Amino acid sequence: MVKINRLCLDKISRLDKEYIMTDLACYIPVADAIAQLLAPHAEVVIHDIETDTVYHVANCFSNRAVGDPSLLKLKSSDLDREEPVIGPYEKTGEKGQAIRSVTAVLSGAMGKPAGLMCINLDYSRAAAALDILDKLIRPPQLQSHPEILFRNEWQDRIKQEIQVFLKKHHMDITAATSPEIRRRIMAHLESRGLFYARKSIEQTAAILGVSRATAYNDLQTIRKNQTSRRH
Repeated sequence: MVKINRLCLDKISRLDKEYIMTDLACYIPVADAIAQLLAPHAEVVIHDIETDTVYHVANCFSNRAVGDPSLLKLKSSDLDREEPVIGPYEKTGEKGQAIRSVTAVLSGAMGKPAGLMCINLDYSRAAAALDILDKLIRPPQLQSHPEILFRNEWQDRIKQEIQVFLKKHHMDITAATSPEIRRRIMAHLESRGLFYARKSIEQTAAILGVSRATAYNDLQTIRKNQTSRRH
């Protein structure tokens, strides 16, 4: 009777392995599709938990091959079925490149974890490109507008001072749709003496999205209030 039970267990164990192999094989097209979409920047590796070996590699850049030891030393019970995605997390590649990875737990027979699919994205080239763009957009030694060159350029100064006001108050230009905010911007420009030029109010009105008449009325109100405070 004991022999029969052992034979049954052996048979079940073999069937279990076949199911696991079939289940992991089903994930190969997914791994290949991800690798092709993100090529040449992504490597996708499927690990077999039971044998602790590499089951499949797509777009390999980590010098791993099918059958290599995974060195994960995991059991199905080590993995939380309620959290099938691990990461993203960062690591360093074989050549020192920056790698961002995410791992999916792959279900096998009877819903138990059978493998892991690791997607390794080499973003070192993208990071270098972003660094170049950042330096182009924000030079490290960016100077403010030289006063000697811009003191008579009232058009640029109006735009600059509006941005100074908005940045100081953590706003963008859409905030100017509020009459109160618009008048505060106008008052800021008036305090900088920027309404001396003939078409300065027209330009300000265009930037703030109001009519010239509205901008004139705002300015008159601001100046009246300033006069009344002095008296």
